[in-house]
Amino acid sequence: MMHVSTMRDSTLVTQRERDWQPLTQEQFESYERDGYLHLKGVFNQDEVARGLELIDDVVAKGAPTIENHASFTDRSHTVRVRDAVSRTAEMDYFLDHPKLVGPLMTLLNGSVQILGTEIFVRSLQEEALEYWHTDGGEYLQRIQLTPGSPGLQVKAQIFFTDVTESHSGNFLLIPGSHRTLPTSNNALCYMEELDEPLRRGVLPDNAVEVKAAPGDVLLFPYSLWHAVAPNTHRERKTFILRYGQLWHRPHDYFSQPQEILDRMSPRLRRMFGDFGGEAHPTDYYKPVDQGDVMATGGTYGQR
Repeated sequence: MMHVSTMRDSTLVTQRERDWQPLTQEQFESYERDGYLHLKGVFNQDEVARGLELIDDVVAKGAPTIENHASFTDRSHTVRVRDAVSRTAEMDYFLDHPKLVGPLMTLLNGSVQILGTEIFVRSLQEEALEYWHTDGGEYLQRIQLTPGSPGLQVKAQIFFTDVTESHSGNFLLIPGSHRTLPTSNNALCYMEELDEPLRRGVLPDNAVEVKAAPGDVLLFPYSLWHAVAPNTHRERKTFILRYGQLWHRPHDYFSQPQEILDRMSPRLRRMFGDFGGEAHPTDYYKPVDQGDVMATGGTYGQR
């Protein structure tokens, strides 16, 4: 047992060479100010092709998703495969990728757990694909962080198809809204004062329409006000990955089955909340080896 007197100054200290880089100070300040960060070209052309192959394979197999929940909205224009990591080992490559791990280690202050993995395929529709809302339900919606606080929950959206034109199912957001409590208060966190104009094609004056190329990643917190624009061009294929602190409950699984964990690197297992056979309940709050485990992954560069 490690005694307090022999513990490191920080659980994130490690002598191992990391395979990831943190966000720059400029990137972090942009995320803090605006409530989102658009990282361009995170994944290269070959990796985009790999992601598209993964999505098409899983969807073609008619992969089951998790049991329905009352909060799930019925969207005939969208195919959603929840807990997708349990449907394909190919997703491990992206989840364990240093270019994705690094920004998350920065935003979540080193305490990174994967709360959910989803495949999204958005088809064509002339109306908005999703209306204005925040994520995580009405309880999380009411929690506002002070500037400079580490994040509680972060989403990463990885784009595998071209969304550089308007009306391509673009992600819509209001910069800085992550610091503002909505005036609406309902179970699904929709905002009627913004949704009624959106039905008429009207956006707030300060809204941003994200124009993303294949391989781009968008990072944003649970509290950002966001929606999805109409799509009149082509199917839009993305991953939606949810992250939170190690001590949070997952979103689309209780715990990953042992056969899923066995295929993963120690870092990826840790990001799914697995501490091995001798775990202590306090590990989720004080993981003394966090720096060592999170330094390097095991799937990057492998096929």
